[in-house]
Amino acid sequence: MKLSPWYLALLTPFAVAGSGAMLGHLLVLSITLGIFFGTLSLGRTPVGRATATPLPVDRADAAA
Repeated sequence: MKLSPWYLALLTPFAVAGSGAMLGHLLVLSITLGIFFGTLSLGRTPVGRATATPLPVDRADAAA
């Protein structure tokens, strides 16, 4: 029986999962993706609020 490289690649995560390394890799991957998508969202305005109006400032509170 000849094993395809793709078949071995599919079985690799199951072999690594027993050692606990898979959980660590998934944790690092999720943190990396969170940082990546968080960086992409910097500077964006929320949907539906393209122009925000500033709140009025009370002069008495501003002097204090």
